[in-house]
Amino acid sequence: MDSFFGIGAPELILILVIAGLVMGPERIGRTARWLGRTTSQLQNISRSFVRQLNAELDDAETEDLKGAWKDMQDLRRQIDDLRGELTSVTKSATNQGQKLLTDTKQEIERTIAPPSFTSAATDGNAAADPPPAPLELPKRIKVADDPEE
Repeated sequence: MDSFFGIGAPELILILVIAGLVMGPERIGRTARWLGRTTSQLQNISRSFVRQLNAELDDAETEDLKGAWKDMQDLRRQIDDLRGELTSVTKSATNQGQKLLTDTKQEIERTIAPPSFTSAATDGNAAADPPPAPLELPKRIKVADDPEE
């Protein structure tokens, strides 16, 4: 105990000695017994208060923990549902994008295919595949005020 109400150990001893001189030897014994009983009673009251407080907190925490656990499980289910929805949306968008990419690649290969230069000298028996028929270009539209015409 470093200090109690700003009173250190030497000051406390001095106060006890002065109190002993003032009260005398008879009253010091009675006062010491009274202080001992009072301290014991205060400790018992303090212990019972702490026990009761801990019991109440345990009961309250148990109910609160059960409620919090249930809330957490509900949130986890909601997160799983949202994750499933998000995954399905992104999968369908990704599949559509891949399909469009494949279709675009095929269209490009059909319309702008470079001529195939297969040499009969490299493979005498191989028949050259006929190139795919190019798509027709759209016809020009005549515009009345066209400066290029």
